[in-house]
Amino acid sequence: MKFLKIFSTLLLLSMMWTSCEDEIDPKVPADAVSPQLTAPTQGGTFVLEKVNESLDFQTFAWTAADFKLDVAVDYALEVDFADGDFSDNKFITKGISSPYTIKVSDFNKGLLGAGFEDGKSHNIKVRIKAGNYLASEAIEMTVTPYFDAEPWSIIGSAVGGWDTANDKFMVYDKNTATYSLTLDLGVGEYKFRASKKDSDPWKYNMGLIGGSVSYENATDVALKDGGDNIKTLGGNYTITLDVAKAKFSIVQNSASEMTNWTGVVLDAVGEGISIDNASATADPSGWAWGNVLVADNSGAPTMNGAVYTWIWKGVVLEAGKGFKVRTLNGVAPAANGANFDAGFSALDVANSSSKVVDLDGGFSVSEKGAFDITVTIDASNGDLKTVTIKDPYPAALYMIGDAVGNWTWSETDLPMVPVNGQPHQFWKIVWMKGTGGFKFCPVKDWKGDFGAVTGSAGEGEFDFGTENIAPPTTAGYYMVVVDYSKKKVAVSPVAIYLMGECVGGWTGGVAANIFTVDNVNSVVTITKDLLPGNLRMYASHAWISDWWRAEFNVINSLVEFRGNGGDQAAVTLAADTYKIDLNFTTGVGAITTP
Repeated sequence: MKFLKIFSTLLLLSMMWTSCEDEIDPKVPADAVSPQLTAPTQGGTFVLEKVNESLDFQTFAWTAADFKLDVAVDYALEVDFADGDFSDNKFITKGISSPYTIKVSDFNKGLLGAGFEDGKSHNIKVRIKAGNYLASEAIEMTVTPYFDAEPWSIIGSAVGGWDTANDKFMVYDKNTATYSLTLDLGVGEYKFRASKKDSDPWKYNMGLIGGSVSYENATDVALKDGGDNIKTLGGNYTITLDVAKAKFSIVQNSASEMTNWTGVVLDAVGEGISIDNASATADPSGWAWGNVLVADNSGAPTMNGAVYTWIWKGVVLEAGKGFKVRTLNGVAPAANGANFDAGFSALDVANSSSKVVDLDGGFSVSEKGAFDITVTIDASNGDLKTVTIKDPYPAALYMIGDAVGNWTWSETDLPMVPVNGQPHQFWKIVWMKGTGGFKFCPVKDWKGDFGAVTGSAGEGEFDFGTENIAPPTTAGYYMVVVDYSKKKVAVSPVAIYLMGECVGGWTGGVAANIFTVDNVNSVVTITKDLLPGNLRMYASHAWISDWWRAEFNVINSLVEFRGNGGDQAAVTLAADTYKIDLNFTTGVGAITTP
């Protein structure tokens, strides 16, 4: 009974409110002036889409209504079917003022709220309503509203790139609760994402489970959040995505016209391929030319978009002897029948070692050594073939990371020092903060960067890998050595020694000649009675074979490193007691007589 009493009270209040509202409705004078719609001046045909929901749909502008009474005037955007009389009082939005710009999303919601079915074309008319009495002339338009589902797209190198400009938005079918799209894909990779759902376009994305593979025709392939890229050989496809079930299906309507180099094996062949290579064998083909060496990865390429890449790492090449690269044994592969061999005319000279020279149309090198060979074929550019032959070790190496600076290349300048005469080694004494991580790169850019294997932290020797290296937990100076031949990084305590005439001998590692690491004052320092002569000093590490390979000195108040240079300018001292301070953060050095 209590419920009935409450309901009766509410009903009575509702009736009283309605009665009062009727009593205060003003009588509109005959000379009242209706609003006039000034923009837009005409309608049009519009297909609304979820992907455009943040865009402006229209700007409505109108003249003010004049009730000839002292009343506040509210405006609304009213809608009806084109053949209707507005008697149903359907509104897109209320409480607006001129000019009023409405977004696609709001206009769409207004249509759905007014009962217009999504996915169907409707002939409608809209007008500006002032209060409940005065209205502008209506304009007609044809509009198709959309079902308000989150847009998902196909993104990746297969559709032109990974930026938001390359999102290919799929069409949602509310009957099947799936997204679908028919489109051309290039050779490359792709995945699915809802880039408009968050300010981070990658927050919601789906890819494969268990690694990147190629699908040309498949049904109900399982996906997971943040999964691996999907590969494709290119062509025209119809792709259907079921977000709720985390599955997709793909149908290839037609294949790509580009050459498919997947699985095609290449070898390097000739007298220039040294028998010193462990996997080199005598050429068994009809060429019968020196030795043959299959590319890494069992001779098969990797693929990025329409570009296929073959690599030979650390190939020993003989000086003055020729070689070429070719399809295995110089015959057409069964995979695509595209037989070729390439010589010096395919060389990317600008990005190859200056030691590579032309020998009768083939490749050769001016001095024997280990080199990295890379062959690329761009299937989207007429199977353009490019060969790059590089010295396997970079000319420079840089550190970066919030353990030693920050992760912005333009703000972190930490070049490592080449170990003299050892192109595979670099060293540096660097201040580490005790937290964060660091990595390395041959250029000040994210191209070829590396760190170490998972779990590398503190002092020790770590195998090359992709993960950040955590520093020792105690902030201070540490010596870092990178050895490409070992494929290792070493982090160790700093050990700097004096050497030569000023300490009376050329024996390394003498305890009396070692500097002290003063992390409180950010210097490495020594105070010592020195003999007259030329001052010399070096950084010591077990991987560096000779002291002079990591030599440096204080010249013009700066710490100057020998690197790959010859003897440095002499720093001559008279016999006296000297204090030498080295600040490896600022690069300032000081030699004083305390």
